[in-house]
Amino acid sequence: SLGFDVYRREYNKTRSSGLFFDQETTGGRIRIGKELTDYDTISGFYGFEQVEISDIPDEASADLKAEIGKTNVSRIGAMLTHDTRDNRFVPTSGVLLQGGSELAGGFLGGDRDFWKLTGLGASYHELFKDNVVELKLRAGVSDAYGDSEKVPIFERFYAGGANTIRGYRERRIGPRDPGTQDPIGGSAYWVGNVEYTFPVFPGIIKGAAFYDLGTVDATIDDLGDESIYSGVGMGIRVKTPIGPLKVDAGYPLDDIEGEDKELRF
Repeated sequence: SLGFDVYRREYNKTRSSGLFFDQETTGGRIRIGKELTDYDTISGFYGFEQVEISDIPDEASADLKAEIGKTNVSRIGAMLTHDTRDNRFVPTSGVLLQGGSELAGGFLGGDRDFWKLTGLGASYHELFKDNVVELKLRAGVSDAYGDSEKVPIFERFYAGGANTIRGYRERRIGPRDPGTQDPIGGSAYWVGNVEYTFPVFPGIIKGAAFYDLGTVDATIDDLGDESIYSGVGMGIRVKTPIGPLKVDAGYPLDDIEGEDKELRF
């Protein structure tokens, strides 16, 4: 496969999304891929983008204020995928394994030098007809090198919210800025999910029960030092003509300073 992307994305400051600054990203990417076997794929890319950070609160720390302005990022990346799932949208058996790496800056140019390693493992088990247990683990580490001292805030790892640890507000798990107490992300993270789905109206609607846990650490050296947070909840999965739709209600099991402990959709 061969493809390309050209994009411009704007993220406005909103506490519900966990963003306390405005971010504007403009860039492009060239992608290549090759199927090695029926189950194994290798892919790679080169991308260049300009990221502009603005409207950071006045009471923020000096480190956070240093993120204000435009940053050019030039990067390459590669990923290996092993996928034996019987269905990519609603799997009932099989495994998905992915390992990825990225390198930015250095000989590629750009304003920031950093690297990333990420991994994902998921397995699916059908207990009986259409009753499926999903076990998923995601993890990642990153660090700066060369002329950069820190991984830029827009490239750090975050947790909390709809796609990581449900029951917590978006991005609210992990390091905070000492000036504003807003989330600033970390250089290492892991998130685990256990989800059980069962038919309500066969072929159309499924119910779900889940348990999520994980953490985000400021640096690789801090890996394992931060508290582990977990949440539980239930949801529904609806089959639509444009793909599956899911709605979840999660409840946090652990306290976070300054955050209410309540059911969140």
